[in-house]
Amino acid sequence: MQTKKDASIATLVNSAITDGQLLVKQQIELAKAELAHSAKHAASTSGMLIGAGVLAFLAFVFMLVAGAYGLVAAGLPVWAGFLIVAGILLLVAAILGLLGRNQARKVGPPQRAINQAQQTKAQLASRGAASPGTAVALPTESAVTPTP
Repeated sequence: MQTKKDASIATLVNSAITDGQLLVKQQIELAKAELAHSAKHAASTSGMLIGAGVLAFLAFVFMLVAGAYGLVAAGLPVWAGFLIVAGILLLVAAILGLLGRNQARKVGPPQRAINQAQQTKAQLASRGAASPGTAVALPTESAVTPTP
């Protein structure tokens, strides 16, 4: 037979498990919301940059051909004019590659979700010695919705 004390302990354990599951679910939802917001922003930005890049590329090709023929008109052989233009292209490509690498280093993890998980961990650790039945503050719905 179960006593009232056993039923109370079972209720507390079930409550703790339910609260833990809810907490994990909310942490996951926060991370998803933050990543979804970042992904939408990155998608719209990349679309505009791709469009601008295509047009700039076409204009750039025309300028390169015109530059190479300009060198030919200045008296250089055709191969030398195009070789000079190719060398300039390689230099620009190296510079753009370095700039791109620096930009890629700025991409980071979902910082708010990580901070929230660390706060929760610290709060749970500090309440470890508390008496049974002590309420633990869970993240609210506003914590799941990212702010732009």
